[in-house]
Amino acid sequence: MANYKVGIIGCGGIARVHAQAYQQDKDTEVVCCSDIREEAIAKFGDEFNIPQSSRYTDHRVMLEKEKPDIVSVCTWHGSHANITIDACNAGVKGVLCEKPIATNLGDADAMIESASANGTKLIIGHQGRFSPVNTKVRELVRSGAIGEPTALFRRSSDGLLNNGTHAIDYARYVLGDPEAEWVIGQVSRHSDKWERRVRIEDLCMGLVCFKNGARLVIESDLPKPAHIGPDVYGTEGAIKIVNNTIYLMNGDQAGWREIKPGDVVVKKDLVMQEGWSAPADVSPGQVSELIAWIEGRIEEHRGAARHARADLEIMMAIYESLRIHDVVYLPLQTKASPLELMIDGGALPVTKPGKYDIRVPF
Repeated sequence: MANYKVGIIGCGGIARVHAQAYQQDKDTEVVCCSDIREEAIAKFGDEFNIPQSSRYTDHRVMLEKEKPDIVSVCTWHGSHANITIDACNAGVKGVLCEKPIATNLGDADAMIESASANGTKLIIGHQGRFSPVNTKVRELVRSGAIGEPTALFRRSSDGLLNNGTHAIDYARYVLGDPEAEWVIGQVSRHSDKWERRVRIEDLCMGLVCFKNGARLVIESDLPKPAHIGPDVYGTEGAIKIVNNTIYLMNGDQAGWREIKPGDVVVKKDLVMQEGWSAPADVSPGQVSELIAWIEGRIEEHRGAARHARADLEIMMAIYESLRIHDVVYLPLQTKASPLELMIDGGALPVTKPGKYDIRVPF
């Protein structure tokens, strides 16, 4: 019998990824599920052998009756906060919530405060932090393989809150999770565009300055041509990723050198070993590392909610930059979504009528 009972809230496509991860961990078992759509519950419940009595259309009833130890929140963005807070208040040990953490900073802060007050370990599904390639790039940067990092370029699509959160989290992760100091951005929204029932922009870009001096350029849905060149620049070299393969250039040898996740890289007097530096080496996935965090075997999960909150703050600051027509210095004080404020206030009028959702038709 597994040590931890798991409940899934939201039975769509990503819920299956979560359920499969729990199936692969000997300590966890999915015992209940919830969704507002009965057909989704039926399909998911049959697929993962969940008893009829443990399928719910109200997640609050599920939390009360089943008392799961861990909950995955796999619903659309706008409901993350309320459901996560309900789960924390119900006394669960851990919550794995899909990205983005929330759609505004006020909701993100409420989630983190609820988790802290209830002793719940809250993590957000930025699974790129578990990619061997991404972790290797992080280790290369930290080892000094390219000197001091100076710039990083990322391109995204389908809305800043959707895929942009992964792009920004990748940048922060490989740079060692530095704090952002200021942000300047531009946003365009002429169409009535939504993504999973959250209003999004047509396109945007942002320049982020971190406190270590490194810059991030993030593009979302901008027209081609795309940036061509390395992903990460430093004072003594550069790193690029092509088809999930890492290439390193620095003064140690001519040209680009292919680096594999298991390679040991020697740079001057520094020796960098492959792998995650925390005691979580034995827990390579989000689920197993969550168990390790719950049990106190690691200091913190690499996907802890504070990182997702920092990602969201950067995204909101890009919107805020347009709203105030200026550089935004962090911490950001605006708790509502600046994009929503601009839309509701008439600053971003729709000139191409026709409300549409890029994911699910209205």
